[in-house]
Amino acid sequence: MGFEDKLITGALNLLKDKATLESVIESIENGSAEIESNKELVPKSSTENSEEANNQQSVEVSPEEFLARKKAMEEKIKQRRIEIEEKEKELERQRELQRRKEGKDMGKMREEIEKLQREKFVESLRREKEADKAARDAILRQIEQDKAERRAKNSGNTICPPIVTNATIAVAPSSSNFSKDGKTKLAIRLLDGSSLMQEFDSKEVLSAVRAFIVTQKNIDYNITLGMPPKPAFSEEDMGKSLYALGLVPNARLQVVKRSY
Repeated sequence: MGFEDKLITGALNLLKDKATLESVIESIENGSAEIESNKELVPKSSTENSEEANNQQSVEVSPEEFLARKKAMEEKIKQRRIEIEEKEKELERQRELQRRKEGKDMGKMREEIEKLQREKFVESLRREKEADKAARDAILRQIEQDKAERRAKNSGNTICPPIVTNATIAVAPSSSNFSKDGKTKLAIRLLDGSSLMQEFDSKEVLSAVRAFIVTQKNIDYNITLGMPPKPAFSEEDMGKSLYALGLVPNARLQVVKRSY
């Protein structure tokens, strides 16, 4: 890259001995060098020729010296342009490196976030499975304990204790073997996945169980109870006793949000 010869010549003619690299570039960029170079194409009057002759006499510059100054100035301008281009290339290279670094950092951050989300999800599944297993084990232990108590009671009242079959156990909550005034133990699964065990009178209504959960766990009253996979209990069921609903001598309930 470089300026045209006529512009450099015009700048040198304009600046004379005061010509420097910066002043030559400035005169080329502001157009004064072009104006000076165009003057050579306009016929000069005798007065102008006389003035030019006087000026040439005051500043004697040989053609060889003028060409040398012109060549030196061209080399300086060329070198300046090369330096500017090199600086621009280096700046562009630095910007590209910065863009790549930022892109790499963003990708790494995204991977870390996704990894944390996966770990949290796996941990929540593990805790939920553990809570389910603990609730099931607690219910099974309670059932076995109640069976043992009933067997011991029946053995003490009769000479030949009856054989307890699966069918007998299935209908035990509604049979005469369990009193309406007895106790029932409920394993309750909460909305957050945790569980609690609590004993209630079998004559208590289901709404009392709901009130107990709301007050003890400080949760919204807009809930109901269910025994999955069966449908959740209705508001009408809330007025029925635990005995009437078959929730004796023990049962497993799950808290669910009410839908209207």
